[in-house]
Order: sequence, then structure tokens, then C-alpha cells
Amino acid sequence: MTSTAKVKSLSIVIPALNEESAIGTTISRCLAAREVIKQKADLDHVEIIVVNDGSTDRTAEIAASFSEITLINFEDNQGYGAAIKHGFQKGTGDILGFLDGDGTCDPNFFAQLCHSLTKAPADIVTGSRMHKKSKMPRIRRIGNFFYAQLMSFLTGCKVKDTASGMRVIRKESLQYLLPLPDGLHFTPAMTCRALLKDNITFQEIEMPYHERQGISKLCIFKDGLRFFLAITEIALTYRPLKFFGSAGSFLVFIALLYGMGPLYSKITHNILPDSSIYRLLTINTLIIAGLTLLSIGIVAERIAASLNGNIRNHTKLEKCMLSIFSLKKMIFAGPILIALGITLNLGPLKDYLTTLSISYHWGYVSTGALLVLAGLQLSALGIFERLIDTTVKEAQYDRKKR
Repeated sequence: MTSTAKVKSLSIVIPALNEESAIGTTISRCLAAREVIKQKADLDHVEIIVVNDGSTDRTAEIAASFSEITLINFEDNQGYGAAIKHGFQKGTGDILGFLDGDGTCDPNFFAQLCHSLTKAPADIVTGSRMHKKSKMPRIRRIGNFFYAQLMSFLTGCKVKDTASGMRVIRKESLQYLLPLPDGLHFTPAMTCRALLKDNITFQEIEMPYHERQGISKLCIFKDGLRFFLAITEIALTYRPLKFFGSAGSFLVFIALLYGMGPLYSKITHNILPDSSIYRLLTINTLIIAGLTLLSIGIVAERIAASLNGNIRNHTKLEKCMLSIFSLKKMIFAGPILIALGITLNLGPLKDYLTTLSISYHWGYVSTGALLVLAGLQLSALGIFERLIDTTVKEAQYDRKKR
């Protein structure tokens, strides 16, 4: 939904919690950078908003000494994300930006961010700290690399820095990124939503990054877990097939590999030793578990698409799964597999009913049971897909009537 309308102003939000050692310098650098930003990004106005997030040191006092900024004071700490969102609400700019108040980011870089936003054009542009010249501590670099790889996998879009604390967003695009959390996981959540939304254009450019002044508020383990949960929760909301489909396909693949031995023995020697019964039970379990996960992924993906719009960047595997497990194919495939499974077990069933024993090899019973269970699974998937399709069409019809 990138707009080509000319942007004229930038609102820079600085969230600050106990940053007395750096907030004064950060504000001064932002004020000094205004002319550079206006000139290079072709803007008419740059405003600076500092949100004091319940600081217990001299942060508010130092910020209040600058008459050219807007200062918002929270009596109690509400969270990094809450401070930024409140600053966005007060901002009047066509572009909304923020940077951390700890002195790690260069405010002059807003010129390049805004220039990229308007020239690309893009809806959101973030500064990446993941490059050779970055001064990011090693432990945080490792964590950021892990989250970048996770997000890239789940969203299907390549990203290097999921939690950059310096970025710009078109004000008109912000509504498509909400809701966003109040805590430090605000930034990875925003990045994840931007990558998953098909109407949002995301760009990432390398930026200078220095060691912070003062003590970091980031708790590696607690906030790291929040980052992980935020990324996976949002990704599962928009791309459930990515997770469930991959897991289901993996289980089916393992089952096929595990079944190569017995299959080879049956084809070449027409023998299926009794010792293979445990292997076949494991194979059946893996296949049914895999189909269950695939079914959950397909149904969830259909629901996500109906609620969130079309999902972009499906991989070839995902497109293949959506095609194979389509409504029409499941309506036919399910009953056919059930019929085959029952047919395969008619002989053993007749034996049991007449002689109370089964002369057929146990492989018939096991394979027949697998086909019946798989058929039931696919039939249920077809029914769910039909219900989703009908519900979506009725909802669309109701909206048109209104």
C-alpha cells in the first residue's frame, strides 16, 4: 500500500528509561541533525518527541531542559513499545521514526532512512546493525543472528536485524502493523508483521552502531524468550502452514525413509519378517502424525488467508501442499483411501468371523488400518475446507450487502 504522495515531515520518538548518562547527548545530536535530515530527505519539518518511561533518575529533568522538543512523562514504567506507540500518537509527521536514547544510533542516519522510504518507495525502512563495522556486543550479535534466521524461515523473507532500534514508518502504514506489544519485543514484532503483510513494503539498510552509554535494559534470557515468542506467535498467525507443514512433511519423510527396508524386502524377496511389525507400527504412527500436522497447517492457513488476506512468499513446498490438499482432491482422496483400506482387510475380517483366527499376514491389517485412518484424516480435512470456504463466501456476501 506504499503511497507515492510527497512526505513533508518527520516525527522522531525517543523512548527513555533511566538514560541520564546519554539522553542529553542523544537529544542534542537529534536537534543538530534536523537540517541535514531536511536537506537530504527533502523534508520541511522534523520534530523530536521524548517519552520518559517512568525514569527514576534525572532523565526527565535533563530532557526538560531542551525547549525545542516535546516531552511526555509517564509516572510509571509502561514499557519500551508503549512509549514508542504513545509518541507515535502525538507525532504530527508524515513519517514516524524512533531511535533508542542510549547513544548507540546516529540521528543523522534518519536522512538516509527517510530518503530510502520515499525513493524506493517503501512503507517501513529499518537500520541494520548486523554488519562488520557494527559495535554490537558478541552475545547480542549471536542472539540477533538466531532471531533473523528464525524470522527469515518463518516469513519467507530475508532479514538481517529483527530488533533494530532505529527505523522509519509511513504514518498511513502504521495501522497495518498493529497491534504491537508494549515491551522490548516491540521491534521484532513490528518487523515480523511488516514481512508478513502483503500490503507492506519493507526495506533494510546498514547503519552505523556504537556501544551504548549506561546500563542496558535488555535481559538476554527473559527478553530473548519474549522475542522468540513474539516472532513465532505472529508468524503462526499469518503463516501457520510454514510451521505445521514443515513439521508434518518431516514426519512423513522420516516414515518413508524408515519404510525403505521392509519395502525392499517385500519387493525383492516377497518376505516381510515378523520383526518388522514394530517398524511398521512406528511408520503408521509417523504418517498419521504427519498428516495430522499437515491438516492443521492447511486448515489454519485457509483461515489465516480469509482473515488476513492473501499470504505472500509461499515456498514451492507450501504451494505444492496447498495444491495437493485442496478441497476437491480431499473430497475424492479420503473416501478412496478408506475404501482401499476396508477392501484390503476384507480377507482378514472374513477369516476372523468364520474361524476366529487370521491366516493373512499382519502386514495386510497394518496397511489397511493406515489407509482407513489416513482416509478419515483427509476426509475431515476436506469437510473443514468446505466449511471455511462456505463461511468466507457468506461473510463476503454479507459485507457486499451492507
